[in-house]
Amino acid sequence: MPIRDVFLPLLSYPVSASRDAIGAVVDLAENLSKNDAAERHKQVRTRVSAVILETEIESDLYFAGAYIGEFLEEQRKKIAANTQRLIDDFTKATAHRAVLSQWRVEKRNPFETQNLLVEEAKLHHITALPVLKDNDNHQHIAERLIFESGRPVLIFPDRPPIPISKNFSRVAVAWDGSRQAARAVADAMPFLRRASHVRIFTVIGEKPMPGVSRGAEIAASLASEIVDATFEEVRKEDIDSIGNLFESFIADRDCDLLVMGAYGHTRLREFVLGGATQSILAAPPTWVMLSH
Repeated sequence: MPIRDVFLPLLSYPVSASRDAIGAVVDLAENLSKNDAAERHKQVRTRVSAVILETEIESDLYFAGAYIGEFLEEQRKKIAANTQRLIDDFTKATAHRAVLSQWRVEKRNPFETQNLLVEEAKLHHITALPVLKDNDNHQHIAERLIFESGRPVLIFPDRPPIPISKNFSRVAVAWDGSRQAARAVADAMPFLRRASHVRIFTVIGEKPMPGVSRGAEIAASLASEIVDATFEEVRKEDIDSIGNLFESFIADRDCDLLVMGAYGHTRLREFVLGGATQSILAAPPTWVMLSH
């Protein structure tokens, strides 16, 4: 199924999404609106649906003090200004572009925000979430979207050191033979069909993975989908973290998108994530599509 509906959550507090992050999602949606080989007979524009979160802060989240009222008022003014800026940036970014767009503002406290985003994500083909490096709030939101929405989630670095691509011409797929990896390949087919080349890769030397040998078969089977794909094994050395290995693989091969399955389960109401999932959520090196 083509991706024709992208959900874009935009947080206003404590740090609001950047103008470049909004523009990157609009660029992506416009690229998805272009006809691919399977749809040459029609033109359908992709819609970007933004929910702008005007955070409601509550006094009991802070220590009481002589200046608490003044502090809260300053934060509320900051949130209102950030919210208006996000509205302006989104409307300007989507004006005169080959996309459909809609937006609305929701006032929620931080806890209600996460619940709202999970429920909203269920209604769209995919969620695109800008993530600040090592931002616990962004990471927790990404976790909940991935594990609770039942939809693929596309995370990408907000304020990256270098601009990220808007055209996924070179795609890397992390394959370990798991259900999650198979789901990720299926969810990513609209991107894989448009790519000029797809690299299926498996990390060896880390842990036994019974289904790893099927990676070459996955690459071969994509030929029936008009996808140019190859398979390779990448050895993990003891000094490497799995996150650094993924990042190096993507950088060395100049990949625009990483596709991977996400691992996690609940224990004492906390997510315990696989090493690769944890590293990628904390600091996505480029666009990363995760499925669970």
